[in-house]
Amino acid sequence: MTPHVIPRTSWMLLGIGIGALAIYVSPAFARQQKIDPKSDYQYRKDYAQVDGIMKETDPQKRADMLLAFVKEHPQSRMIDYVSGVYSQTVGTHAQAGAWPKVIEMSQAFLTLVPEDKNSLKSLIAAYFQTKNFAKAAEIGEKLYSQSPDKALASDLAGIYFQLQNTDRYLIYAQKILAEFPMEQAYGTALQVAGIYVQKKDLPKASEYAAKVMEALGEKVPAGVQEAAWNQSRAFAFGLMGANAYQKKDYPKTIEYYEKAAKFAPNSDEPYYYIALSKWQNKDAEGAVGAFAKVVVLSKNFAKKAQEYLEQLYKPLHNNTLDGLDQVLAKARAELGISG
Repeated sequence: MTPHVIPRTSWMLLGIGIGALAIYVSPAFARQQKIDPKSDYQYRKDYAQVDGIMKETDPQKRADMLLAFVKEHPQSRMIDYVSGVYSQTVGTHAQAGAWPKVIEMSQAFLTLVPEDKNSLKSLIAAYFQTKNFAKAAEIGEKLYSQSPDKALASDLAGIYFQLQNTDRYLIYAQKILAEFPMEQAYGTALQVAGIYVQKKDLPKASEYAAKVMEALGEKVPAGVQEAAWNQSRAFAFGLMGANAYQKKDYPKTIEYYEKAAKFAPNSDEPYYYIALSKWQNKDAEGAVGAFAKVVVLSKNFAKKAQEYLEQLYKPLHNNTLDGLDQVLAKARAELGISG
């Protein structure tokens, strides 16, 4: 059988038809091809659009326009820049104490960019300031899991301290103490010491108190009033003294409590344990003087101190209390107590 041959003219017509079809289809193909949102071409377009938005002088309108841009271009290379500019407007509301507005704007941006750090940080601050500490902790944990840093660890420690969640607080407090020198982290270390007191772990409490005192020595931290720092020093040396007393190390107990008394002369606890330790060391006269100070301060330990004072004083003075008034008067004079 003779094969079917297409005439030359038909080939030509077919070629013209195919070419015409190709010319006709090309625009459709072009329209179907998506432009890569990360391409330089799209970046230039996005940049120009954002540049136009930045000409808006009303901060809130500009923020709303930026939000609309993000919704329109969720994968744009301009997102980080837009986030920074948007957060500046959020920041003005924060400075004004308009925390509900901060929450509203931050949540709106996070709806479009769920991992946006600026908005997460703004939410943490807003929830903290409105005392919604549980929500602040939730957002803070989310951000820390994304991007751990020491500033955020400090924020989370503060949040958990407010929540009185001591276990979570200790986790972040340890991160702070690992990242910052003690000269900066002493406040956290003293809070940790206080928490271990609550947990009845005196050795741990004393350990952190000692670290602070060793690091700072006689220095008063910058920006801290000396009177306030004296209270902190009395607290720290008191913990160290209590731990020494628990271990029956009476010389150390006396040493630490004498330092505590130096910084808190109107507290009766140091003198009480100094007296007990001197008594244990067979220094009855020394114990009498210390107990006398506890008595004249008339605070928590006064009643027990009076009992011990008389118990020690009598054997030293022919089984009488003669002259005890003079001992108490001397104690008042040394403490600067009139009457």
